[in-house]
Amino acid sequence: MLWQVAGEFLACLRKVERKGLLQPEQLKVNFREVLQLFPLKFPSLEGFEKAMLLYELYSLSHWDSLLIAACQEAGVTRLFTEDMQHGANYSGVSIVNPFL
Repeated sequence: MLWQVAGEFLACLRKVERKGLLQPEQLKVNFREVLQLFPLKFPSLEGFEKAMLLYELYSLSHWDSLLIAACQEAGVTRLFTEDMQHGANYSGVSIVNPFL
């Protein structure tokens, strides 16, 4: 799992916790279970170089370009997100909105 995605997942769990729908201990259990299924991946220096190029080529946001570069490094070819244009392809990473 890309480190940024893990952070976003944790942020979503915290929103559910703040609503009183998840206890703090269960949040930790859920987060750890997901990390056991999907080991963390961190970007390299080359990943940051790719992100800068993606930013320029596609006019992506700073964070989206980092995420796409991290996908490329991890061999991910399909990114499920509602935050980018469904059907777009950024240098081999296809965007799929799972809510369409």
